[in-house]
Amino acid sequence: MFSMIKNFLQRHKRKFIVTGAVFGSLYLLMGYAQKRLREWQEKEAKKFFEMTRKKQHFESTERTCNQTILSLSKIVSESILSILNTEEIIQKLQDNPDNKLALWEQMKVMIFTRICVLIYALSILNVTLRVQLNIIGGYLYRDSMHEDEPLIDSELQAKYLSLCHHFVGPGVEDLARQIERAVKRVVEPISLKKKITLQEVEQVFWSIQTILCTDTNDGDPIKKMVHYLVDHTEINDAKFDTIVKETMDILESDEVMSVAMSTVSRSFSSIVDEVANLFTAKWVPTKKNHLEVIEDHVITNGAMKLGGNIDPFIDVNKLDMHFVKLLPVVNELITKNTCKNNTNIPDLLTQQLTLNEKLKVLGANVYEVFSNI
Repeated sequence: MFSMIKNFLQRHKRKFIVTGAVFGSLYLLMGYAQKRLREWQEKEAKKFFEMTRKKQHFESTERTCNQTILSLSKIVSESILSILNTEEIIQKLQDNPDNKLALWEQMKVMIFTRICVLIYALSILNVTLRVQLNIIGGYLYRDSMHEDEPLIDSELQAKYLSLCHHFVGPGVEDLARQIERAVKRVVEPISLKKKITLQEVEQVFWSIQTILCTDTNDGDPIKKMVHYLVDHTEINDAKFDTIVKETMDILESDEVMSVAMSTVSRSFSSIVDEVANLFTAKWVPTKKNHLEVIEDHVITNGAMKLGGNIDPFIDVNKLDMHFVKLLPVVNELITKNTCKNNTNIPDLLTQQLTLNEKLKVLGANVYEVFSNI
């Protein structure tokens, strides 16, 4: 029996060797595959946790950014309204002075200057702060991932973030003086007695924006963001110098310039929309008992009650208003809650800029770059 088994093994010796080698190889391959699978799973899990942690850190940075922007935007708005104070002129006009015409001329320039300064100042503030805070956020995330010496300490953070303080103060005053010169060139020739249309109001804003974009003396305010942020700061530290130069490179990039100009244009469009509402409010009845007679027809609440076929639609582009009557209501848009959702122009602009998708994407891109370096 044993000899039969021995003969069988000898006859099939090669087969047993090959089979053993195959199963051995399979065993080793399975072990290797399981090891690689565990490594891949661990790597993916680590990557997932890192992505989750990074996402949470970015969201925290965004919340801080929005809170800071809202806080500083209020300070900037109040500073602008204080520098360009129309209340003093209104008080003088109420006393019916001899120089009433001169005061109205001063008033029209100041109102349009206020609006333009608010648009440019809040846009510049939003862009620069979003860039700064996401640079800081990126650095802090990298520091949290390494135990080495921190790339940016609390003292450097405070010094870096204080760069915007100049803009909030003297920077806004410089911007107001520059914009006032542009506004005077456009608004002063317009007679107070002139009947002005919405398209002409829009043309006024467009002309002011064009003058500022092509200003050869002071420069385009948007292209001067670096000037407002950096030029008045003493830099005597290597790390601080590095982060400032990185910020300058970003603010001077075509992408950031494009986003900033887009926010300015969009803000001007929002102001024109609010002025359009003023024109509409002047012509469309808003009270139940308000009747408007048009030829032989009577309109109540914008709906025809008597007469033949008449279109109640009001084409705002065909309406006009005496310039002198437009000024007080535009001024109320700035100082009182008479804009959409019971707000005013400073708050309206701040809300739109805080929610602006292009600015959010810009912040996310900056954060991604500086958190991965």
